[in-house]
Order: sequence, then C-alpha cells, then structure tokens
Amino acid sequence: MSSTDPTKSAGLPEYPFEEDSSREANPTRRGLHRIGVAVSRRGNLLSAIVASLIVAFYGVSLAIVAVDGHPMSWLDEHVHFDTAVKLHDGRLSYQGALYEQEVIDEWTCGVGHQAGPLEHGCGDARLDSSDITSGTYTTGYIHYPTYFLGAEAFRAIVGSHGPYGIDTYRLFSAVLMTLGVAACGVFAWFLGQKRLGLIAAVAVPSAATSMTVMGEMVTPNSTTLLAGALIAGTGLLWIKRGKGFVWLALAAAFASVNVVIASLPVAAFLFLIAWELVFRRRRPSPSGPGCITARWWQLLVLGAIVVLPVFIWGRYIAATATRTAAEVYGPYQMSGWRNVAVGAVQELTSLHTPWTEWSAGLIAGPTTLAVIGRIAAAGVPVAITILVFGALVCALLRMDLTGGPRVGGRGPWTNIHTTALGAIIAIITYPVALRISNALTYGVDYPVVARYSITFAPILVLLVLLLAPSRGYRALLIVVGLIGTLGAVAVWI
Repeated sequence: MSSTDPTKSAGLPEYPFEEDSSREANPTRRGLHRIGVAVSRRGNLLSAIVASLIVAFYGVSLAIVAVDGHPMSWLDEHVHFDTAVKLHDGRLSYQGALYEQEVIDEWTCGVGHQAGPLEHGCGDARLDSSDITSGTYTTGYIHYPTYFLGAEAFRAIVGSHGPYGIDTYRLFSAVLMTLGVAACGVFAWFLGQKRLGLIAAVAVPSAATSMTVMGEMVTPNSTTLLAGALIAGTGLLWIKRGKGFVWLALAAAFASVNVVIASLPVAAFLFLIAWELVFRRRRPSPSGPGCITARWWQLLVLGAIVVLPVFIWGRYIAATATRTAAEVYGPYQMSGWRNVAVGAVQELTSLHTPWTEWSAGLIAGPTTLAVIGRIAAAGVPVAITILVFGALVCALLRMDLTGGPRVGGRGPWTNIHTTALGAIIAIITYPVALRISNALTYGVDYPVVARYSITFAPILVLLVLLLAPSRGYRALLIVVGLIGTLGAVAVWI
C-alpha cells in the first residue's frame, strides 16, 4: 500500500476548512477569488436593498390604508376599539362591560361597520349598546391590555387622528405588522439567508389578506407576526449557535403577554427540548454550534412563560366579572359535549394554515392595476400553503430538496428537522386543544379560525429556507409571495 496521501497528491487541502495555500502562489486564482468575493458581496447588498424596498412598500401601503377611513372590520374591530377607548379613559374591560358611546358613535356617525348600520341612526336618542348586533356586552375583556397600552403610548406620541381616534390605533397596527415583516428579514440574514433566501423571508410570511388586514384595523392580532418572527428567529439562532436560550425565553414572554395565540410557535421548541431529553438521554449530549444541549429547566421555563399569563388573566376575569359567560356569549354557548367532540375532530382534520384569503378585507382600489393586484393576491394563499408545507413534509421524509447531489445517502437528522416536525404537529393539534379549552373555560363552542395561525408564518418560512435551499424553489416562493404580499396592499396605486 502506498503511503502517499491522496488528498495531497491531488493538490487538495488536507482538511475541508484548511486554507488552500496554492491560492497565494497563483496570482490568477487569487484574482478570481477576489472577484468572486466582490460579486458575492454585491449580490448580498442588492438582495438587502430589494428586501428593504419590499418592507418599505408594504409599510407605506398599510399606513395609507389604515388612515383612509374605511368601515370597521367584521373581525371584531369594534370590540378591540372599545377596549382601546376604555383604556384611554383609564379603565380595563371586564366580563359584563357595555360598549362605550364612542364605539357606537364611530359605528353610526363615523367610519361605519362592514356589518351595516345599526337599528337606530346617528343622533337618535334611543341609540345605545343594545343596538350592537354582536351583543350588548363586549368580549374584549379576554385580551391582555398589552397591545392597548402600546397603542395608547403611540397615540400620545403621534396625536389623535379622526373624530374618535380610530385611525391612530389602526396606524399603530400597521407599524406592528411592518415590524413583523422586517423582523423576518433580519433574522433570516442572521441565519445566513442571503440573496434569494433573504428576499423570500420578507415576501412570503405576510402573503395573505387574512393577516395583512390585521395591519389596517384595531386588533391585538397585529402583534402576532412580530411575535412569531421573534420566537422563530431567536429559537433558530439558539440552535445554530448552540447558545442564546435567554433570547428565546424573552421572545416567548413578549408573545405570551400580548395575545394568547401569539406564543403558539413556542410549542415547536418545547417539542425539540422534549425530544432531546427523551430520545438522547442515553447518548452523549451534543454541544457547540448547530445543536442544543437540552435541559429540563428550559422546558419548565418556556412552559411557565406560556401558561402563567393565561392563568393570571383568567383570575382577573373571574374576579371582575359582573355577568356570566352564558349572558355574554349567548348563542355561542356549547350545546353538549357531543358537539364539542365533533368540532374537535373537525379541527384536527382541517389544516389551519396561516395563509388564507379574507374577501372582505383590503378591498381593491379604483384603478385597474389595483384590481388586478387584489384579484391575483386572492389565489396566492393556496399556492403558498402548498409550497411551504409541501417542502417541509418532503424535507422531513428526507427527499432531496437541496438542488444538488446527495452526499452519503440521506443527510443527518438535525435539530432543525425536529423543530420543523414540532411546528407541524403544533399547527395541527393546537386548534383541537383551543376548541376544548374554550368549552371548559368559557362554555363556548365555536370553530377555531385560521387567522389564529398567523404567528406560525415566520417559523414555517424560515424553516423551509433552512431545509430547502434550492434556488429554483426560492425563486418560485418569491414570485408567489410578492404577488400575495404586494398585490393585497397596493390598493392605492
């Protein structure tokens, strides 16, 4: 057997990350290397500029729509506006509270409502909260005051716009949604996603009217995209770097004190930690970049962050209630556990994708271009759902989505794969848990709407970019994503 090292005889570096000294000895190769680096940097800079322009266009468009005086949304906007008005006067909503006069006036004398006029018109002496078609008592008490406190601070800074201030609160929602899209891009960059990956990271997460509409109405759900991006980004960076769990915990805390559903993506990382603790307890603990060292206390900390706000706010609701849940919710009361069980099966077999069409939201502008953009955006959610979930399933089944040859057969199962599996399991099972929880807590049996899944959009997109790096696939994602994201908001062009 020859003792000659084949790698050295072939002129290759001995180790994969060893610097190739032949480059220094060859001026031509050194020059080509410098040109390649320069081109790569320019490509990265160009993609960053394009991504920034997408975010800017999205933000400006949302802001324009937010202050155009459109009617209040079917999606409980009058409920959230009522909570904002109460907090503006220094009061918290509670179970049994009536709607404020400002809300009734906004409905009848101001921007109106998509549900149409009330029984008694503007200025009618008989007009009161009993005219509100959704019920006499507000259900806004179920939401934490966090978003509304932020909205009040925003109102104090920018001033009040519109007769009753609703435009200001809507503008605050537009800012939050824009920050969510921007955060997706920032975390994608830190995760090593450049060029097509970076553009896809800002083009795809918000590519549906069901979530974009949250940026032009008063609703705490406008925080969900930002919360989802913070959870996804800090969690995936924790995996990539092997450190930084505290940032994931802080992101989870931000989400959990804003909206209950905003913390749902934490379930993917809870699944990862549990997986590592259960299935790797007999193996040496992995460490260093690219993997985590799971600890029981991490599982407990994240679990407590998610559960404690629900428990504490539940105690507040019970302590301040002046009416029973049956009186507040009326027709939405559960009619028996058989129906709850049937509903739970329905939730389990329905994919609650973050990307759905909301036909009553973001109505197209008067120009032909705006109408074309809105119509085109209506079909995008189905395509985005297929592309994202399809790629994740293929990656978990170990199909080749790398765009290149396989190396040694199937690649290793990584922490990223486990997180993706946890995210899919969470998005399938949380509607069942929520439906049963609502029945137990409030005695309400009502279908779980797909918009509750908005907070999953960032983690699903970032995961698919990490697991499916094919250029062709990313280019397709960008095209479809831009149609959905920009087509929906470009109502003013």
